Amino acid sequence: MSNASQAQAQPPSWRTVGAEVLEWTHHTLMMVGFFVVAAGAYLYMHPQTVLSLEKGVTQWVVARKAAVEELQALGQQAAAVEPLAEVAFPAGPQLDRAQMAVANWLSRRYSIAPLAMQELVSSAWQVGRQERLDPTLILAVMAVESSFNPYAQSSVGATGLMQVMANVHRDKFAPYGGPRASIDPMANVRVGALVLKDAIVRGGSLQAGLRMYVGATSDATEGGYAAKVMAEQARLAQIVASSKSAASAAVTADAPEAKPQAPAPKVEQTAQAVVAAQPAKRST
Repeated sequence: MSNASQAQAQPPSWRTVGAEVLEWTHHTLMMVGFFVVAAGAYLYMHPQTVLSLEKGVTQWVVARKAAVEELQALGQQAAAVEPLAEVAFPAGPQLDRAQMAVANWLSRRYSIAPLAMQELVSSAWQVGRQERLDPTLILAVMAVESSFNPYAQSSVGATGLMQVMANVHRDKFAPYGGPRASIDPMANVRVGALVLKDAIVRGGSLQAGLRMYVGATSDATEGGYAAKVMAEQARLAQIVASSKSAASAAVTADAPEAKPQAPAPKVEQTAQAVVAAQPAKRST
């Protein structure tokens, strides 16, 4: 093998590699320097470009500083905010012991939400007080007529909790906006109580009034409606009576036991004491 072939076969030395790297670096630096000088010359020849660049950089710095300050302010506000208050759910109406017992019993019996049933019981007591009707009777009519469904409608067009004929009693619904208000629970209960009261007055008795309320002409055609309402009212009245008895017993049990009072000491005065207590008479 010739000397030239041997030289080509040998790998380059470290010195050769270092010289090539230095040469490449030298050319790179020359190119960078050339671009720097060219850029400087361009900016020197165009001072407006320098001003534009300076303005842009200044605006960017100011905007970034403002963003940082805004983030810091938001962080301070978040740290200063008090803990959120607990969500306040609407409270039910204020019912006494008997009314609450009736509402709980009806809620379980007819699968109605307790809060909704409390509202209906409160409405029945309020309307009953105004119209001088037993509130348990109003609730019993609701139970038999609609099972406490405010959107119930019969085949003949009676609607709402007490299944009132809205078109027939249009004048009674007028203060509440007309017949469409028949599906409003409060309006339906008020109008239904008025119709029920009128029917009882015209009928002369509760049973006859219920028969007239349902639109029956005789006991044979009412289908036991009056008996159903009166039985439901009796159950509700029993719940009210039991609740009042329990409340009375609880009050009696909580009352402090009266202690027997000791008899007042007798004050006995002897004749000598009475005489001694009298002022002495001056002798004449």
